[in-house]
Amino acid sequence: MDTFQKEVQCILCPEVFEPLIEPEEDKTTYAIYCSSCSNHLSVSRANPVRVAFRKVLGLKGEALALAFQTVLAACHCGGEFSHDSGKRCPDCLYKIEREARKTTSDVELDFRCPWNMGELKKFEAKFFEYIFQKVDSKEESLQQLIEKFESGEIDAETYMEELESLRFRESTQVAVIQAWAMILGSKVAFRAAEEHELVERYGTRILVSIADAMEISEGKSVLTTLAEEKKNWDGPVERELNTFIAKIGGGF
Repeated sequence: MDTFQKEVQCILCPEVFEPLIEPEEDKTTYAIYCSSCSNHLSVSRANPVRVAFRKVLGLKGEALALAFQTVLAACHCGGEFSHDSGKRCPDCLYKIEREARKTTSDVELDFRCPWNMGELKKFEAKFFEYIFQKVDSKEESLQQLIEKFESGEIDAETYMEELESLRFRESTQVAVIQAWAMILGSKVAFRAAEEHELVERYGTRILVSIADAMEISEGKSVLTTLAEEKKNWDGPVERELNTFIAKIGGGF
């Protein structure tokens, strides 16, 4: 499938509908349904893989949705997640979901990685290249910006404008790092971040971001991951991780 049908005839009713391939203008997420059952994945605009495909590969719109769809793992039922929802319109899906809730228990399904890692790994090299081009680039870091302001080189208004620009730029870079980390897995990702001096570039928050990515791909809570990871650090990094864990987890 190289393109999406703009209009899809529902296989369960006479309705013709247009597949949803991205969040609506006033929404931050959208759902991709299994083509066989009523299970769905909620995908946010800020999803690390979605951001990485958009920024690193330059994809958008239909091309972005197609690429994202190819790296999703199969549903628990064995079906594939598809933007056309298995050619079932939103009204029919709602009815199927409603009936499914009546006949199934509230027992949670075991966690499964949402990614088809075989497909996602194909992009590892491109993500890596993007990340370390940025790390090695001459783009200004937060510390450099602060030093410029404190030295009087820039005024407060310029500082705030450049800070906002830096935050936006770094949020995208961090999302790509998260996508790359999910490909590496928790046993490798943190050591790779250490080896490539990502903490020096982005601060301790990059370890929190990687832990957040591991929760998406491996189902392990951020606090549990960081409680284990802090043992590998000392000095300011260890203290900052302890502070984060104490604030969020009530003293882990």
